[in-house]
Amino acid sequence: MGHFYFTRHGQTIWNVENKICGVTDIALTDLGHKQAIELGHYIKEHHIHIDQILYSPLSRAKDTALHISEVTGIPAREELRLKEQNFGKYESTPRDGDEFKQAKTCFVNSFEGGETMLHLAHRIYSLLDDVKKDD
Repeated sequence: MGHFYFTRHGQTIWNVENKICGVTDIALTDLGHKQAIELGHYIKEHHIHIDQILYSPLSRAKDTALHISEVTGIPAREELRLKEQNFGKYESTPRDGDEFKQAKTCFVNSFEGGETMLHLAHRIYSLLDDVKKDD
């Protein structure tokens, strides 16, 4: 198997406001679009070999990936298993909130309506197994 490169989506207004996005579909800011385009240029200028870009169906990730793809010519496709973790009742609350910090310490906490870290890990390992098979 080759290498994996991971990038975070560009800036969103909730990043600026220090809020948890999770599965809430928050769009990129103007700066977020610019960051994605700049990353595309960096990848192209440094001749970083990437076979394919996989992205979450949420607009912030999709827009980031598509900007990079447009600049570099690397094919991109949506991958549902990359959707961000659902933080249930904590979505839109402060990222550094004490209650959220405590809730994250338990691997099987579903955040009252969200998704456990265990479930998230299962999704990602399933994706990695599939990518390995295709390699």
